[in-house]
Amino acid sequence: MGTQVDLSSILKSNQQKSSYTLFIVHAHPDDECSSTGGLIIKSIKDGNNVVLVTCTNGEMGEIKDNNLEKEIKRASSPQKRLGEIRISELKKATEILGIQKLYTLGYKDSGMEGWDSNQNSDAFMNADLFEVSHKVALLIRKHKPDVVITYNERGGYGHPDHIMAHKITMEAIRLSEDSSIDIQALDSWKVKKIYYTAWARSKMIKTWKWMKFFGAKTPLDDPDFREDKYGVPDHEITTYINIRSLLRKKWRALVQHKSQITGNFFWWFVRLTGRWLYGEETFVCVKSKNVPKDKEKSIFEGL
Repeated sequence: MGTQVDLSSILKSNQQKSSYTLFIVHAHPDDECSSTGGLIIKSIKDGNNVVLVTCTNGEMGEIKDNNLEKEIKRASSPQKRLGEIRISELKKATEILGIQKLYTLGYKDSGMEGWDSNQNSDAFMNADLFEVSHKVALLIRKHKPDVVITYNERGGYGHPDHIMAHKITMEAIRLSEDSSIDIQALDSWKVKKIYYTAWARSKMIKTWKWMKFFGAKTPLDDPDFREDKYGVPDHEITTYINIRSLLRKKWRALVQHKSQITGNFFWWFVRLTGRWLYGEETFVCVKSKNVPKDKEKSIFEGL
C-alpha cells in the first residue's frame, strides 16, 4: 500500500519557506544598528536577504572615543580620516548583523541642521537628487527587493541627511518602477511594501525624562522644546518587531561604531534600559497591498 502524501501540507510548507529581500537606505554609519539592527538580524535569521545602502561617510559625527579623537586630530585631513574610520566601523557592524550586501555611496556628511557644513556644495543634502536616486534605483532593479525601509519626510528628527535619504529613496522607487526609464538595461521593478523608521514619541519622552533624572542634558532642557517636533505619534505606528532576544547581538554590532558610542551617556542608558524600553523596533507602513490597521508583527506580512 503506497504512502499517502498531504499535498496541501507540502504547499503550505513551501510557502512558509519563501525568502524575501529587504532593502534599507540609511544616511550614516551606525544608523543601520540603532533603528533597524534587530530587524536586520531577525530578517536574516528567518532566511531573508538584506541589502543596506549607506549614503554618507559620517565624517561630521561627534567623536566620543578619546583615543580615536587624538588619532584623528593628528591626521592631515581629520574629517577624511574620521570618514574612513566610520566606514571601517560600518563594515565590522554589518558583518555581525549578517548583512549580505552593503553599498556605501560615499557622499559627504552634511552635519546637523543649521551647521555651517550645510552650505558645502559637496554635502549630501546638496547632491543632485536625480543622480543619487538613479544610483539607488539601479540597486533596486538589481536586487528586486520586496520591502524598502528609509526615514519619513522629516528624516525622523530633522537631520538634513536623513531628509535627503528619504527623498532619494522615494524617487529611486519611482524611477525603478517606470519601465520607460532605461537603467543599464535592467527590467523595471515594483516594490511591494515601503516602511519608515519610527521612534515612538512616548518612548522618546520617557527616555529623556529618565536621562534627565540621571543628570544628563536632553532636548527637554530647551525652553522652546516642543514635543510634536520629535518622534512619531504612537497611533501612527503600524509595525512592532519584537527584538528582545536579539538585543545582545544588536548591541555587539552597535558598539563596533566606537567613534560614536564610546563614552556616550545616551547609548549607555539605552543598553541599560534596552529590555524594557527598546525590546521592539517600530515602523510605519506607508505602502502595501493592505496597509495594516492593527499592530503588524512582521514587515513581510501579506507578501
